[in-house]
Amino acid sequence: MTQIKSVLNYLQNNKRGITQKEAIEKFGAYRLSSIIHTLRKEYMIDGIQETVPTRYKTPKGKIRTSNITRYVLSPYTLEHLKTLKNG
Repeated sequence: MTQIKSVLNYLQNNKRGITQKEAIEKFGAYRLSSIIHTLRKEYMIDGIQETVPTRYKTPKGKIRTSNITRYVLSPYTLEHLKTLKNG
């Protein structure tokens, strides 16, 4: 199974979506944004911004954070939305 099919299958079966880290761990996919770009030609995929803690701390000891994107598959395909729009 290709990485694109693997990620699509994962998105279809996991409502929580997928992050870059999960794509690397599960499928060895280091270019998740490219896979999502390809899938968006046929599927509606939302990117949800999240803030997560990192392993690093500030000089004052506060945990640093980083922003990531979690990709989630919409229950509708683009074809379905075109059908609704036309009628």
